[in-house]
Amino acid sequence: MKITIPKGLFAIWKPAIGLLVKEPRVLVPFCLLAIVETFALWFLSCSPHFPINFIMAPPIRSIWGPTYLHYPYLYELLPRMFYYAKIVIGVMVGALTSGMAVLVVYYFKKNRRVDLKEIFFKVLKRYVSLFLLAIILFSCVHFVMKEPSVLLLKYFFAKHAKLLFLGPKFWFAIFLPALQFMMAVILQSLFVYSIPYIVIKEKKFLAALISGIVLFFKKFLVTFMAVLVPMFLYIPVTMIRGNMGLIADIFSPESIVVVLFIGIIVGTIIVDALVTLATTLIFIGATDEA
Repeated sequence: MKITIPKGLFAIWKPAIGLLVKEPRVLVPFCLLAIVETFALWFLSCSPHFPINFIMAPPIRSIWGPTYLHYPYLYELLPRMFYYAKIVIGVMVGALTSGMAVLVVYYFKKNRRVDLKEIFFKVLKRYVSLFLLAIILFSCVHFVMKEPSVLLLKYFFAKHAKLLFLGPKFWFAIFLPALQFMMAVILQSLFVYSIPYIVIKEKKFLAALISGIVLFFKKFLVTFMAVLVPMFLYIPVTMIRGNMGLIADIFSPESIVVVLFIGIIVGTIIVDALVTLATTLIFIGATDEA
């Protein structure tokens, strides 16, 4: 299958979406990851029930208290537990599926036969490097998501009424979400090319990390747009998740599970797929692999 190499900030989407439409098998790695995440969501939502309570009840009881093992308080805790579960899954499983996805795109670009079993075992050989990269990425994202809010909370809990002439409503409702969103885009862009350097170029971890960062700065604008545009699709999910308490009051506590599942579909299957397709094609063009 011939895939033209994109040029310009927005031209990337034509070959990326074209590949997705013609070869939907590129979604298989993302669907595999989504299945694991969905299982984790179901598992956590069943924490108080036999036999899962043998595994989940002790840590929930010791960390958050026995109250959260009862209805409806479990659903109040569920988004937090699932957040940490997604980090673990992203590092353990996502490291593998992201490498598979990049290699699938590369194989289609090179008109090679796509054998998912072959790709799986080839990526598995590079798992340690992908695992280390995932740890760095998720650690950075976690820090960006948590630390600014902690600092703001400390500031306003110290009885400061305003920061730079603006009250807490602005900082928590507008500034903080915008900052977290943009930093997440930048961080993902920063490390996105290290994956193809690991699985396509077969570079060692440190060399792939450095090469990926260098390529990011060389292709800053087009890379930033390739990550930014799909991430906009996740904003409605983020807004809904920010009001899950209200949604639970209007509908039922179980609706929180539905919201989290929608987040899996949008985030893992749609957003991650578009980002991977676009950036892998950029990588191929930039490294003369056309």
